[in-house]
Amino acid sequence: MQHSDHSLHSATVQKQLSECFHSRSPEMHHMFSIIEKVAMTEFPVLVRGESGSGKELVARAIHDYSHRKNQVFIAINCAALNANILESELFGHVKGAFTGAIREHKGVFERAAGGTLFLDEIAEIPLELQAKLLRILESGEFTQLGGEKSIKSDVRIITATHRALREEARLGHFRQDLLYRLRVIPIFIPPLRERKVDIPFIADAILKEQDPYFDVTPKITEQAMDILMSYDWPGNVRELKNTLLYALTMANGKPEIDVYDLPDEISHTQYHHFQNQTSNDTLKSQQPINAVTLEKMLIKHNYNMNQTAKALGISRTTLWRYRKQLHL
Repeated sequence: MQHSDHSLHSATVQKQLSECFHSRSPEMHHMFSIIEKVAMTEFPVLVRGESGSGKELVARAIHDYSHRKNQVFIAINCAALNANILESELFGHVKGAFTGAIREHKGVFERAAGGTLFLDEIAEIPLELQAKLLRILESGEFTQLGGEKSIKSDVRIITATHRALREEARLGHFRQDLLYRLRVIPIFIPPLRERKVDIPFIADAILKEQDPYFDVTPKITEQAMDILMSYDWPGNVRELKNTLLYALTMANGKPEIDVYDLPDEISHTQYHHFQNQTSNDTLKSQQPINAVTLEKMLIKHNYNMNQTAKALGISRTTLWRYRKQLHL
């Protein structure tokens, strides 16, 4: 009975994570399984992922399924602050610790007590601060900037980076001993280009988020979706979101987002890709494709794009280009 209860709970968690990340891909489901298991521990987790892939979302998911879920979750980007401010933000400072320190300041290690602390871009922490971070991980204690007394730290630490920490350590930019303390459980987020099956689900969720701000939530046309699906998204989910917000603005109340509403750098990049594909497909095609041929095939297959493309021996994207060129 206990085993079936556990399986049921696990299936529920997987479903919830799938909805949270708007994902159906097996690569992401493997990651969800790790999140579920590691959430119930107190081990340090290192999240690796490209820029815009959702590292903070992973950290929040670990917190939300942990025993600390009702406590505070604090995220800090280590790359956004210079060394002095970062030290004060992490560990706090006492009054008079430096010029301008007119009052005591509690750092995130103190403010996140009982909860989870997410340190993004951990590779950017200067070496002298890495030593203080190592002390916390080893002894569970830290000292404020300019302070003398040790403060107990009860926080779950999750870190993230887009860099390879082993390489950073080899180059002398990151402490080897700290690397092993932080990288107890590594989690890798697959980039969006490796899980394109998720693009329609993520796109749908992004557009729904904007419902309150627009009179109509437009649908994405097949042609525009083809372009989104064939682009490689170097900026991952964040770039997809920015692209759709741009397209939503350009659509300006229309019921559909079309190719012309997408940013030029995305539609132009894909245009050349499609042009090459079109010429290759035309060579493969057994019959010349003119307006009459195309119209006959479209009518024969009830304007089903997949069936028509298959019958003509071309891709659906090439079919779309022909329809556009021949005004069909």
